[in-house]
Amino acid sequence: MTLPIDFAQPWMLLMLPLALLPLLPRRSDTLVFAHVAWLPVDPVGRAVGLLWRGCAVLAMLGIVAGLAGPGRSHLQVLRVGSGAEILILMDRSSSMDDVMGAKPVVESAGASKNEVARHALTRFVDERPDDRLAFMMFGISPIPVVPFTPNHRIIQEAIAGTAFGRGMPDTQLDRGLLAAIGQFDGRQYSGRRAIVLVSDGGARLGVHARQEIKRGLVRDQIALYFIYLRSGAYSPDLNALTSSDESSAEAELHRYFLTLNTPYRLYQAGDAHAMAAAMAEINRQQKARVSLVERLPRQDRSPYCFAAALLCCALLLALRLVQVRSWS
Repeated sequence: MTLPIDFAQPWMLLMLPLALLPLLPRRSDTLVFAHVAWLPVDPVGRAVGLLWRGCAVLAMLGIVAGLAGPGRSHLQVLRVGSGAEILILMDRSSSMDDVMGAKPVVESAGASKNEVARHALTRFVDERPDDRLAFMMFGISPIPVVPFTPNHRIIQEAIAGTAFGRGMPDTQLDRGLLAAIGQFDGRQYSGRRAIVLVSDGGARLGVHARQEIKRGLVRDQIALYFIYLRSGAYSPDLNALTSSDESSAEAELHRYFLTLNTPYRLYQAGDAHAMAAAMAEINRQQKARVSLVERLPRQDRSPYCFAAALLCCALLLALRLVQVRSWS
């Protein structure tokens, strides 16, 4: 059972008895007068005295409680929207730094495949505010950059960060896909799930890796989108395979993906417009009503305690100014 209020430093509550000190009588508060019985009854003065002691007690209680750090932990909120859980798996091998396409295009003449993919992915993230997104890169090894989060600004900064540095010298797609599938393990299924693989190919999968990838996609109910970035005549057309393409790594990879027991879709992009069209199509397909339970950070309530203590101290100061200190 979760308590409605918990304390960051509960040992500070041991000082709560100090709040009783204002209730003790003090000789300095008495007025020297020989004939006390002659003094008239003063209900206003008694009320002010009770108010003074009450404010002093509350001020000390507020300070001690604030120091103890009250708050609420393990909070959850149910959010309903139209989206999915999508992991963007981006190839960061050195070949992604090559110029995309065999001829210049309007939007990104002379742009690298990494740059074209970066622009399209950024627009894709902007258009899906209700998604839970994650971002990974792979080359020699997988690099988990951002786990699943509703904070799309972090995802965009991670995508922008791929512009810096050089690509890795090898493409270990098997490690990247297995690591991407592992990001879904243990997460509560709340709607559609997908991995968006952005790569220019050049990777082969071993027999063991193929089996693990197929089992993982089925286990976590993940759809796979393969955005194949072509480099003109140097990259085969996977939708029109010929006998000369049978031995290419890209053709072999595509044929394996077609045997998956989960949804798979291939998009081939030879320029920036084709890349943008592919991401727009994925955006249209991954639109479903989803309900996600979001865990909130601990809510600190100590400022309210300190504010109440400050208000009581202000009242004490005001009462101090109107208090009669001596009779002349």
